[in-house]
Formats: sequence, C-alpha cells, structure tokens
Amino acid sequence: MRMRPTAQPAGQDPEGEQQAYELRAELDELLRASRYASQRERRLNEAIRASPGRQRPDGDLLRQLAQARTLREGLGARCLQLSDRLEALENRLRSRQPEPQPAQAPPPQDRPGRSDRPDIGALAERVAALHRAGAFAEATELLSRAATGLDPADAALLAGMLSRRGPTGASLHLARSAAQCAPEQAVAMLAELRELGLAEEATELFHAFWGYPASALPALLAALERAGQGADGATLLWEWGSAPTPELTALATGLRRTGRHADVRTLLRQAAGRPTAELAALATELPTELATVLLHELAALRPPVELVKLAAALESSPELYGRLLAALLADGARHRTTLAALRSTGLPTEPAAAPRSRWGRR
Repeated sequence: MRMRPTAQPAGQDPEGEQQAYELRAELDELLRASRYASQRERRLNEAIRASPGRQRPDGDLLRQLAQARTLREGLGARCLQLSDRLEALENRLRSRQPEPQPAQAPPPQDRPGRSDRPDIGALAERVAALHRAGAFAEATELLSRAATGLDPADAALLAGMLSRRGPTGASLHLARSAAQCAPEQAVAMLAELRELGLAEEATELFHAFWGYPASALPALLAALERAGQGADGATLLWEWGSAPTPELTALATGLRRTGRHADVRTLLRQAAGRPTAELAALATELPTELATVLLHELAALRPPVELVKLAAALESSPELYGRLLAALLADGARHRTTLAALRSTGLPTEPAAAPRSRWGRR
C-alpha cells in the first residue's frame, strides 16, 4: 500500500518563504549599490564644481556623472520593483492563501520612479554625426527638442559634452533654445549650467531672456526670485529700462498687475536716465499711479536744470505737472534751487487751486 505524502501544515509555504528570503537579500544588495551610486554622483558633482576656473568641466567627469545618474535611477527603479514584489509575497504568506498564478511585474516604463532617461552620450554623438553628414537643419532641430524635452540637469550635461567634443556652437544653441521652455524650467537650466561651470552657455541662455516679451517677464522674474537669482532679475530690469516707451509701459503695467511693486520702482528708476523729451512722453503713456512713481524717482535723481526742462515739457498736462510739483514740494529744502528756477522761468511753484463749485458760498 502506497503511503500518501504528508500534507504541509496550514499556512506553511517553504517555497514562498525561500522566495521571500531571496528577494530580501537581493533588495539589500540593490539598496547598498544605490547608496554607493548616490555617493559617487555627489562626489562627481563636487569635482566638477571644483574644476579650475570653472570655464569648461572635464569631459570625462561629465560622462561619469551622466553614467552615475543613470545607474542610480535604474537601481532605484529596480529597488521599487523588488519592494513591491516582496510586499505582495509577504502579504500572501501572512494571509495563508494559496499562491496565485505568478504575474509578470509591470515593465519599468509603466511604474512610478521609472528610469527612462535618454543616453546623453549617444545623443551628443548623434548631433555630431548629423553635423558631419552636413544635416545642419536636422541637428539644430534635435538640439531644440532636447532643450525643451530633457530634464534641466540632463540638458546641462548634454551642453557640457557638446562644449567639449563639438560641434562648434552646438552647446550654445542648446542653451539658447532652453529659453523657449516655461520660466521655471529655463531658470533651472540656467542654474544647472552654472553649477557645471558652463559660463559661456549660461550667458547665452541669460541673454536669450532679454528677448522675452513684456507679458512673459513677470513670470520669469518670479522664477528667478524663487531660485535665488534675484541679481539676474535686477539685470533684466536694467536692460528693460532702455526699452521703447510702449514696451516699457507694458512691462511696468504688467509688473504692477502681478504685485511686483519693487520691480516697478527698479524699472522706472532705470528709465529715469532717458532724455527729457522721452521722459515726458513716458509719463504721458504710463497709467496715473505709475506716472506718479516715475515723477517721484525723477525728482530724487535728476539735477535742477533737467527737472526744469521736464516741468516745461509737462506744462501742457496740468495733472502731470502738478504731480511733479508735488514731488518737489514734498522736500522743498532739497529742491530749493529747482523751485527757484521754475519761478524765474514763469512756471507755477504752487499747487493749482481746486475749482470752486458754482453753488459754493460767495
């Protein structure tokens, strides 16, 4: 008589327990490797930041940094896969349920934390190959797509490789094209370029910011401010201080509408150096509140002879003349010379009396 095999006690699953043990061991190994990759990435970043002169980082360091980032993200995705598999297996073992039909783990690209970053080195080689083949338009289009489609850190790495290997001008075009991104991404790219010591590429991107329309500049200034790049914002406002009157008016109005009042004052202070005729036209174009800010800045910055010329140019606009006069009278001791010059030329030095109602007391 054949003996029947002894049944396993309920809830025991030696094969499942062994599988869980192996998964834990593999996960431990991957976590250690991931920590090592993170440390290596950090050390490479530090080595690049310490490059002499920080004009051009070593190409080999950039290549190693790209590899370290790819490895770290790939390990992270694999750790997540194993962790999910281990959790599902342990839950099944705890519930003492029969083992279900094994399911294939979803592919990495369908899971959060995926590692689908492109091969930056291969992308740089493709750009170079297109140039060698004379396909310059295709290479330019590829660079433009990379600037807007890559993560800022990856785009900066690509710029670094192109700056070392060529083709000539490719890294500058890539940097310049990043200005087409949303302000947050463009500013992040600027910070990454500077972090890698790519000064020429960072300057190219920053100069591209000068081409932003007035309507887009408040968002760019806000992004620079959040990124701790306030000095860049001040430089942009300095450049915009010499913009044509319609563009300057549009920017000042947009800044006020978005609550960036300090930027309004900075912008109008930069504009205060224009010729008198332009300042009179600008004051006429600006909304009343902004015209008042401009006139107060002018009263504080311009010499008496220029203020007299400005007053004469505004005499035909009683409201603006009155606002300039109010700015001068607010500090009469300081503007004594200007007020005396106004009197000598026959211009008013007292606020105009408010008109009396015809029904007022006689």
